Amino acid sequence: MSRGSTRALAGSYYGNVGAEGPFRDYAALSTCESPTAADVGRAEGVLCESAFTRCIGASGGGDGPAMVVFSREVERDGTPVAGPAGQWVRIDVTCWPDQVPGVGNALTMAMIREAFHDTDFSVPTVNIQPEGDVTLVNLPTFFEVVFPREGFGPGEVDRPDPSRLMGHAVEVRPKVKSVTYSLGETVVGPTRDLGGPYPDGSVVHSYGSAGEQVVRVDVVYTGQFRVGGSGWIDIPGEVDLEGAPVTLTVREAKSRLYTR
Repeated sequence: MSRGSTRALAGSYYGNVGAEGPFRDYAALSTCESPTAADVGRAEGVLCESAFTRCIGASGGGDGPAMVVFSREVERDGTPVAGPAGQWVRIDVTCWPDQVPGVGNALTMAMIREAFHDTDFSVPTVNIQPEGDVTLVNLPTFFEVVFPREGFGPGEVDRPDPSRLMGHAVEVRPKVKSVTYSLGETVVGPTRDLGGPYPDGSVVHSYGSAGEQVVRVDVVYTGQFRVGGSGWIDIPGEVDLEGAPVTLTVREAKSRLYTR
């Protein structure tokens, strides 16, 4: 179901005081366990990776998770009508669970993405060799990305407040998509290369003139989450983070001959 068709369900929802009837009640369960009408009211609708990935790039949009929508006819006060019309029947699958009338405990990818973007990310800095943030003109200088202990770096798990996630205990973790080295007189990247120390580091630059260079490493994080025993699931989108700057002094070495 598209967003428009899902929202249109509210027109006959018994909680809609402007509706003329007949009135309907709705329920939604995740697609993870192929729920049937008999599961409404007794199944919690466990979340899983496939329920979210099913909605990524799906026609009609929606962040998911994909949920099966059920409906039954009710009186204005929500009491099921007598007979078959008052029994739950499957309508369709939607990637807009928050738009289903009366479905209050719908954890959405939009909520998870917002919580991930609010993560206290580790702001990368750069280690430089030669040590001491001083190098020489034409001397190969090595650069390495460093993620401080403060904040959450690559692979470290954050646990957002469940109260902002419909009571669900969700875990999120950042991943490095790319880094970009701003080395003052040149730029390296975007790349997945985190560099390294002398002599094996692969991000190396030799400066052509003396002076001070402001060096930093910017990172693009992507993220993953898991909930309710699921595996790790990719979070759409990314976070761009500017690294902490370091001032590198480039000196020129001069050779002199002395008489004895």
